[in-house]
Amino acid sequence: MNNTIRTLFTRQKWLPIAIANILFAALLALVSPVFLSLSNFQSMLVQSGVTAIMAIGMTFIIITAGIDISMGAILFFTSALFAQLMLETQSYLLAFSAAIACATLLGGINGLLVIRFRISPLITTLATYSIYRGMAIHMTGAQNIPVPREMGFLGNGRLYGVPVPIILLFIIFVAGVYLLNHTRLGVYTRAMGSSARSARESNLPSSSVTILVYAIGGFVTGVAALILLARVGGLQSGIGIGIEFTVIAAVILGGTKLTGGSGTVVGSVFGAFFLVLIDNGLNLLNASPYIYDIVRGTVLLAAVVVDRVSARRQSQLLQSMHAARLEG
Repeated sequence: MNNTIRTLFTRQKWLPIAIANILFAALLALVSPVFLSLSNFQSMLVQSGVTAIMAIGMTFIIITAGIDISMGAILFFTSALFAQLMLETQSYLLAFSAAIACATLLGGINGLLVIRFRISPLITTLATYSIYRGMAIHMTGAQNIPVPREMGFLGNGRLYGVPVPIILLFIIFVAGVYLLNHTRLGVYTRAMGSSARSARESNLPSSSVTILVYAIGGFVTGVAALILLARVGGLQSGIGIGIEFTVIAAVILGGTKLTGGSGTVVGSVFGAFFLVLIDNGLNLLNASPYIYDIVRGTVLLAAVVVDRVSARRQSQLLQSMHAARLEG
């Protein structure tokens, strides 16, 4: 029985964070009756939408043993480009197309720089973070730019009673699960994260896969940027600052290893929900806003420690099984 449970947790890496979501939600339901209200649930789903969408893209990147610190800057640049184009042309088609295309391109450039110059993804995207954010500030002159009121449908509207951000999250979630689990891209992504050297020796298209996963990260960041822009009603100078760390936290909480090779889209989405649950719980308990980051950081640190201990035990188990076979 214990081995069955252990095997289930090992194979379904999203299961621990899913259970954590359920247990924490049950605890909040006990301490605050407001938590179970429909409006509160809908609010949490919408709040988690932007983070969850970006986390799906970040999952692909981290599984290749990469990371993208510039996601917040890509989000800001995409928002700035859309707002500026709407201000000058009033063309939704042009603004949407250009914003999504540029977000995908900026993500792809990150992948190209990582693979071309073989610099650490952390250093590369830290540099592009400053470049992309600086480009956006230069383009807009650091001005706040409102977007048309109709744009609000994307962030606060409903389609058949379902919030639009949740519909977009569902579409990207299904696409992400399919790409990671049922295509060669998913196989190559995991293979590169497990051993980049073996992947190259096996003649896997490492360069193309690296550029593609970073481009996917850019694409979903572009979608998230337009949702966030619609929700806040216009470009603001602080938009996107620090969101990349929330996204990375969601992915790690969801069971994706920072060393690459393993992870799930499902886990990352549950990780994003869990972070919103924490914020919602602290809000319902009227906690000081200054402790939010402390609680989030503590939860993330605990998840990393548990992951490392689990990985070490699994490695020891495999070594003991290998030794037993040799002796047998």
